[in-house]
Amino acid sequence: MLRQILLTLALAASGLFPAALSAAPGDLSVLSSPTSQPIILGEKHRFHSGLLNEEREYWLRIPPAYAQRTLPQEVTVFFVLDAEKYFPFAAASAAWLEDPRISGLGPCVVVGVVSGNPIEDFTPTPSNADEEGNVHENAKPRGGGAEGFYHFLTTELKNAIELNLPQQLKVKRRIIAGEGLGGLFVLHALLHHPESFDGYAVLDPALWWDKGALLRRALKAGARTAKDPKPAFYGTFINDDGSQFEQGSESAFRSEAVPLLEEQGIRTEIVTYAGITDESIAPKVLYDALKALYPAENPPAPAP
Repeated sequence: MLRQILLTLALAASGLFPAALSAAPGDLSVLSSPTSQPIILGEKHRFHSGLLNEEREYWLRIPPAYAQRTLPQEVTVFFVLDAEKYFPFAAASAAWLEDPRISGLGPCVVVGVVSGNPIEDFTPTPSNADEEGNVHENAKPRGGGAEGFYHFLTTELKNAIELNLPQQLKVKRRIIAGEGLGGLFVLHALLHHPESFDGYAVLDPALWWDKGALLRRALKAGARTAKDPKPAFYGTFINDDGSQFEQGSESAFRSEAVPLLEEQGIRTEIVTYAGITDESIAPKVLYDALKALYPAENPPAPAP
């Protein structure tokens, strides 16, 4: 069922402060007026996935200024994993960066992918190891569904979005972003299916999963050859974050995996952030990632 995600920032035309002081706590009716209108961030959709054999939900933002136009318009489709946490930040960042003076992103359709089971969806291999690399022999291995989720994302979900866009909107490129386990999935897609997206943004990926199996296997096999046009990659880590095992995995990624990507002609940028946590990483890093992947072609000159 389709539901709207509303941000109702309505302001009263007059009498705001006296009414607010007399209103019951949490009563926002005093802010409404006959001329107020909701600000719509996006919409929620559900459909049945034949590949995963389950109901899946996604959140969708179509740029309103372009959806109403009749002339053909190229758009970027931006897939964001863990929509429950990151869709609002991604939608707000995309809306701001559509301004050509700020970035080269252009009109952007944002697709927030709701994670029903992140461990199953985002991890390439089943594992019973923890973040320190310790294996718990008595625990049942979990996860390993990343490849199935990849096929769902790039076929069923992609078609559900793109075949139902307003007719005048034409897809120019696709970007994907994920954090933590979602970032691990984005790396899996980049290393094994580099042709699937034009831009990859990874926020503090969970390289520790399965004792670093994704990185270990990628270094052994080498990165797959990326077809033209080459994708771009923006990776981020949090300074002094995580266990010693995690930090070792991050160091190996920088020193060994990044050169593999660059050898394939993939434009790569790695940034370390200080003073932020897993909980606060999204607002700044999603914005930075989009701006770095697609910088403004003709930025305005600085004021004298």
